[in-house]
Amino acid sequence: MCCSICKKIHQTAAGWSVVLLRFFIAWIFIKAGAGKLFGFMGGPGMDNFTTMMSGLGFSATMASFVAWSELIFGIFFAAGFLARMAAVGFIAIMAVAIIKVHPTDYFYPATVLMSSLVILHLGAGTFSLDKLLARKK
Repeated sequence: MCCSICKKIHQTAAGWSVVLLRFFIAWIFIKAGAGKLFGFMGGPGMDNFTTMMSGLGFSATMASFVAWSELIFGIFFAAGFLARMAAVGFIAIMAVAIIKVHPTDYFYPATVLMSSLVILHLGAGTFSLDKLLARKK
């Protein structure tokens, strides 16, 4: 960086880029979780999702855990609350999706996984509850 002003501009731009990425990933998981749980927005609903998961060798409990994790962590992600913890959950879900559900067409879950890795590394960004709570310490 050439000076403190340039550094501040760079940090702000990077912070807002992370926020936009976080909102996008949050929307993906909120939509997926609500679809799996309640059939919202064209989702399969819990019965159909559980059937699909059991066909892959997972229990009904695991199907419920995944669906609720997607919805709750998606909401946390949108707010920037415990974003790194949520990112770890998303990375795990997407890794399993790549291996078990999309082994030959893995580009979408891999993109979501890599985006979650960015949030894990950089944090929630400028506009987040994580950042607000860190300032109060």
